[in-house]
Amino acid sequence: MTEMDIELNHEEKPRRMRWDWLLPVFLRPKRTLTEVVAQEHGVWLVPLLVLSILVILNVVAGASARRAAVMEAQSGELPYGFEYWTPEEQEQYFSALARSASPVNLYVFPILGGVAGIWITWFLLGSILHLSLTLAGSRSSNAGALNLTAWASMPIAIRLIVQAIAVLASGHVIQSAGLSGFAPAEAPFWSAVLKLVDIYLIWQFVLLLVGVLPLSGLSRRKAWVATLIAFLIVLTLRALPAFIGAKLSGLSTGGFFYF
Repeated sequence: MTEMDIELNHEEKPRRMRWDWLLPVFLRPKRTLTEVVAQEHGVWLVPLLVLSILVILNVVAGASARRAAVMEAQSGELPYGFEYWTPEEQEQYFSALARSASPVNLYVFPILGGVAGIWITWFLLGSILHLSLTLAGSRSSNAGALNLTAWASMPIAIRLIVQAIAVLASGHVIQSAGLSGFAPAEAPFWSAVLKLVDIYLIWQFVLLLVGVLPLSGLSRRKAWVATLIAFLIVLTLRALPAFIGAKLSGLSTGGFFYF
């Protein structure tokens, strides 16, 4: 093998770590996402690494506020009817509050849940988007859909940064995330759905619409309808843990899923 052959093989090696797309995906989204979906290999690792790191930083930044919230709950008003609880139930209540302030609950579980939420939601959205586009007549690859959903999710990085700054500045955990404040109290499912909806989620959806046209090769109407269907399916799946948790315990358990 000649020196020229070695150089050609080196140049043809696919680049999977595309750090150079981080700013262009915000500044020149159409051009960047067209380049993303043109790749025949996986280029999804960089955005997922960025989001995972920001989740960890977000959890660390909010740990003090969550601990303060637990301390306030311990010293605040007791639940309605507390005096009628059995001694065992009262002990379980105080034990649960004490566990909530432990490092495992303040750091380990939120980090594991947040990072897992990033990767699971990305994989689900990419796979369901690929299936939806295929049913609409597209011959796009699953790798292309996964690449697109990863890079289109970069607005979530802005959300995580804004949330961390807000918690550090206020010293309080964020209440009524997204549009959940508009949901009726008797509709926990819609509260769970609207909690996920904010300007960053809408931004993510717009980027998906931008990238799905060159990815799918379909008409604008077919591509956008297929994308909307996939997005709504994943949004519903993401809301289910919070809805089930609200039904079982009256508490929201969907806060770890940042997408």
